[in-house]
Amino acid sequence: MISEKATQIGTSPTLKISAKARAMKAAGIDVIDLSVGEPDFPTPENVKQAGIRAIQDNFTKYTENEGIPALKKAIIKRMEEDYGLHYEPNEVIVSCGAKASIFHLIMALINEGEEVIIPAPYWVTYPQAVLLAKGKPVIVQTKEENGFVLTPEELKAVITPSTKALILNNPSNPTGAAYNRKQLEALAEVIRNEDIYVIADEIYSKLVYEDFEFTSFASLGEDIKKKTILVSGVSKTYSMTGWRIGFTLGPAEIINAMAKIQSHTTSNPTSISQIASLEALRGPQYEVQRMVAEFQRRRNYCLMRLRAIPHISCFKPQGAFYLFPNFSYYYDKEAEGMQIRNSYGLAYYLLKEARVAVVPGDSFGADNYIRISYATSMENLEKGMDRIITAISKLKPSRKERRVLLSNVKTRVRKAPPVEAGIDSKLREALLTEVESYLTRGKYYEWNANINGVIIQLRTNVPHLNEFWVENWFPAQLEAEIEPHGVIYAIDGIAGREMRAFYHPETRTAFLINTDLYGPLRSLALGMAIEITERQLVTNAIRGMALDFKGNGLILVGPPGTRKTELFFELLADPRFRLQANDLVFVRLQGKNLMAECVERKLYMPTPTVELYPALASLFDLSKCENVVTRKEDCQDAECQRAEECRLDRGAPFCYRASANGYTMLDPNWLYGRGGYPRKNNLRWIFILRSDAVSPGFVELNREEALRVFESGETPGAVRTLASGKHQPFFNPHLLGTSPEKLELQRAFFQRALEGVKVYLFNSGVAGADKIKDLISSP
Repeated sequence: MISEKATQIGTSPTLKISAKARAMKAAGIDVIDLSVGEPDFPTPENVKQAGIRAIQDNFTKYTENEGIPALKKAIIKRMEEDYGLHYEPNEVIVSCGAKASIFHLIMALINEGEEVIIPAPYWVTYPQAVLLAKGKPVIVQTKEENGFVLTPEELKAVITPSTKALILNNPSNPTGAAYNRKQLEALAEVIRNEDIYVIADEIYSKLVYEDFEFTSFASLGEDIKKKTILVSGVSKTYSMTGWRIGFTLGPAEIINAMAKIQSHTTSNPTSISQIASLEALRGPQYEVQRMVAEFQRRRNYCLMRLRAIPHISCFKPQGAFYLFPNFSYYYDKEAEGMQIRNSYGLAYYLLKEARVAVVPGDSFGADNYIRISYATSMENLEKGMDRIITAISKLKPSRKERRVLLSNVKTRVRKAPPVEAGIDSKLREALLTEVESYLTRGKYYEWNANINGVIIQLRTNVPHLNEFWVENWFPAQLEAEIEPHGVIYAIDGIAGREMRAFYHPETRTAFLINTDLYGPLRSLALGMAIEITERQLVTNAIRGMALDFKGNGLILVGPPGTRKTELFFELLADPRFRLQANDLVFVRLQGKNLMAECVERKLYMPTPTVELYPALASLFDLSKCENVVTRKEDCQDAECQRAEECRLDRGAPFCYRASANGYTMLDPNWLYGRGGYPRKNNLRWIFILRSDAVSPGFVELNREEALRVFESGETPGAVRTLASGKHQPFFNPHLLGTSPEKLELQRAFFQRALEGVKVYLFNSGVAGADKIKDLISSP
């Protein structure tokens, strides 16, 4: 299995689109690529010759990890001449491209839970790098009417005690917006009063137009310089993107920390590229001036053509080589049966219809826009603009229903934390003191849930967790003098702590630390409700997928890899069956009967199930969702990624199938109408699943045989798979611990409960839903 870190990030969309355009060209398709983020000019001849001489002089070995001294000296000199900045050699590090510089810097600077402010639209890598460092990206939307620059008021509004840094890209990719000195000084005044750093990404500093005068943020005073880490490189200025040289200048302790990380990742940058970069910085600069003049000519031409398109606005950039036009008027339009719903749909339409590659604005945090690069020949730009205008003119008002505005939250965490059950009182008191300091005014949510008659109170600082908690459970009304049976503290943003859950059974207090994913919170609540009720020996829980068949209950139980979900929805396709619960029911002994009840108000259901039961899709559209994929680069479905076309490419606003971490809160009453949902029934059948090619299709188990299977949490004869993972006693991962006492309580209940139901060991590898129907229909 891949790591959680890898699942949290996606492939760079700009690289993916550029690769798609190259593949189409290789197939003989005439594609105009306006997606690339690199100058189309050749590297200056003097620079290339310097690289060639380095090879001929055998300068092809390892160099100093932080870069050769001569190159660092040239960088220092360039900064002094251009911006009046002075740095010492131990305040400079050279890396394998500015992207590596930023990655190493964020790894060196950001601790888990610390916040990094990122103005949007942003370069696609910034939030991904922060997530990899276990930091928290704080996105601030800038406005087109403000020139896409961050204002002091917007900056002040998002600074918190957890803020560690601001990333300031000047000029900006993707907008081309550049900050003048007055705007930078206004931001500097805010920074002076805060204990935060500024990561100044100034890779496009030499690509500014007309009379715009670039100001480096570090030049605004010695106090600001101490708080600024400046990142730049040779890629854009000297058309050296493939040479991969970036550099960072800043406080010595930060540069030293970056050097440690770099020594274990890339180590030194390429020796040949360092010599070429030395020549670029020391040599004549007229090629840069020629390139800037040509970029300005291209910018003016494309800006004129785009602004001539009806209902399009396009900001005039002061730097870089991108235009960022607003095409949102054309969303919900269609041509040739293809409906444009968002920037991905528009980019896909332009690639298919116009044979022009552009980058969707959603990749940069601004879905109303697309990014167009004018770093290509004027001939290509003329063709590209003609094609875009023609394709846009074909879009007409859509006859289809407008897109659904999905209520969807994307969480930082995508897997459940380990649970430490049975902590001692000392640790409980320490945790209590720590978490309560995070429940401050404006960041405190409290709600009482009734879970099978057990009142569990949630105390959290995460709005999403509170919102899903309220959706999930029935409310519990407490009198002032009555305490809840148990309390869960779900606290995110605790710096220096790993994601983890704790449970103190004596006081029935649970702690969920540094996760914003709802699943672990629900599991803790179920575990506590089971813990509190199991001692009664008349009520407990069965973990499985439950159905109602003519007023009687049926549960499918089994480990992963036994086709449990597939069988469940195959049965549900038969109108005689109705959904009761998709994960767990509480059961109660009433005489000789075993009554099953779903105690959840709404069901926490994986969204990929729409592939098995399409009727759910329209209901999911109306439900609160978590981690539904809205961007292709976030897709986790390997089969879909291999396909030629994707529903997100075609303009779908989201894809329920694409994320293994996608969930929704489904109201089961929506499936059957008022009074039609079977919340309670008499449990008659339990099917314990296995899946192999040799065992019998089914075996009816007596009570003792069934009890042994439940106790082990494994199905005999089943082929173990990677998906199966560690077995869970009673097939129930919600149990808080597996102490001998707890297992004995479970065993005592199930020994009584299994007496009145039929239990089958069912092999889904050779038998299907029809056999289950036969078994429950026979006398």
